[in-house]
Amino acid sequence: MRSACVVGGLFLVSASVLASCGGSSSPAQPAPLPSATPTPQPTPVPPPLSSIPPCSLPTSNLASCTKPNPQLKAAVNAAIDRTITGRPDLFDLNDVNGGPRILNYQAYMVAVVAALGEAGSCGKVDAEGEIMVKTANSFSEHWIIASRAGWNPPSGNWVQRKYVGACSPSAF
Repeated sequence: MRSACVVGGLFLVSASVLASCGGSSSPAQPAPLPSATPTPQPTPVPPPLSSIPPCSLPTSNLASCTKPNPQLKAAVNAAIDRTITGRPDLFDLNDVNGGPRILNYQAYMVAVVAALGEAGSCGKVDAEGEIMVKTANSFSEHWIIASRAGWNPPSGNWVQRKYVGACSPSAF
């Protein structure tokens, strides 16, 4: 009888060891891996002279336009020069035909008007491809700052500095 007790005791000990070890037939699940936090990308900084600042002067109407001597020539030339030096990506400086060839016409027009705004003038690109510039509502000047299709040469745009005329009061 003693051997039956020993066998029974061994059976009870074995059963309790199995129960304490989990005794489950399914494999243990691995611990979840921590998810990687995405590295934040820096906010892209727009290139200089890529947006036109708002003009603080009110709009004016009923302008009369003539061609007196330009008063804003120095400001327009400085804005064009600032654009050429500040945004060389807009030009092919090796292809010069009176001025460097413009690679991105729209960005060039915006950049010149933005440079005018940085210098304290107000500017606007008009539908005919000219810029209008003013420092007060009493007058505005109109300038062609890029060659147009149909001009010689007939294709592409090059920097121009052509005064068209002035309007009084300001045309914008």
